[in-house]
Amino acid sequence: MIETVLTKKSALLVIPIEEVNDSALREEELCSLVKTMGVDVISSIVFRVREYNSATMLGKGQVEEVKENILYYEPDLVVFDTSLEPRILRNLEASLDICVIDREEVILQIFADRAQTKEAKLQVALARAEYSLPRLRRRWEELSQQRGGVKGSRGAGERQLELDKRKLSERIITLKRELEEVKKIRNVQRKSRDKNKAYSFSLVGYTNAGKSSLLNLLTNANTFVEDKLFATLDPTTRAMKLKGRVDITVTDTVGFVSNLPHHLISAFSSTLEEAKYADTLIIVVDLANPDCEKCHQTTLEVLSSLGAGDNDKKIVFNKIDSIANEIAYERLKVAIPNHIEISVKNKVNIDTLIDEMYERVINSKKRFTVYLEPEDGKALSEIYSKYTVLSNKYEDGKMVVEYLS
Repeated sequence: MIETVLTKKSALLVIPIEEVNDSALREEELCSLVKTMGVDVISSIVFRVREYNSATMLGKGQVEEVKENILYYEPDLVVFDTSLEPRILRNLEASLDICVIDREEVILQIFADRAQTKEAKLQVALARAEYSLPRLRRRWEELSQQRGGVKGSRGAGERQLELDKRKLSERIITLKRELEEVKKIRNVQRKSRDKNKAYSFSLVGYTNAGKSSLLNLLTNANTFVEDKLFATLDPTTRAMKLKGRVDITVTDTVGFVSNLPHHLISAFSSTLEEAKYADTLIIVVDLANPDCEKCHQTTLEVLSSLGAGDNDKKIVFNKIDSIANEIAYERLKVAIPNHIEISVKNKVNIDTLIDEMYERVINSKKRFTVYLEPEDGKALSEIYSKYTVLSNKYEDGKMVVEYLS
């Protein structure tokens, strides 16, 4: 949407709130999102909105205040921390005489810029096309040719806004069809993993909570890690061996965010559903985030919407050495007594987490003990190839093999 090859664009943020207590945290998150998009934040305005105006969402006096800030700061665009209906978006652009985008479009741009694999690009293209369809008629077309094109990226689907509604609708159908094919391939891969009977863990949680770093530490996966929102868009699954030759898989998933656009939840269903099929979800809570309580609640809500709300869960408090909100931390400790406190950065209590993962696997399987003749190597080899062997020892002239199935 915004071409920033030569110069960075600047934005004025508008945060409409209902509760005053939410203002600082919402402002901080929107600021992080906009910066991740590649746009400088020049200033922000917080409005207490008791009743939304049907034409512009904001009241007349509030719109005038935004105009005054535009004249003073001279931003390139205005970003609203809410989803705006197409009609309201057009009215605001006409009234403010500047490009206006909403929170949903910011997230879409970040996803478009971060998409690397074919599946991620298809998912972003679908979400962006569905978002753009009712918004094709915009005054600021010269700024909207490359939604998601911040930093000069050219993601799949950038030309969609240049097409008419009929072509865009046809494109949406095509993208959905292609994603269904990708979903079939993913299902085949999942069934293949199921045949190997490897217990599966999925790392889930708010964006930038440290999931990819944890995956790297556990499995030496070398997954891309960056201290920015949505560094991971594609699930990464790695095999791992626990003590006693116990095989498991660990999957890193896309991070969640509050008010995640429904277009993205729908488009990324094939990616997000990795969490749904996991045997255990490891929910990573970022204690360095001052709003860690709300972030955790958002994670639970998204998991519930994906049909993974009842999955087995283990809560992990990450960044225990960088607690940003002591009161929220104490409340979480009381609400979640069986959590594990870790620091991926400083490798604190990682062994405790691994031990917990091992116990989860052991408790999920049945134990069997067989007594074999010492010369029965074929039977022993078959057990090792099909099952997780816990012990193999000699007793009274027999091989005593204990294994899990």
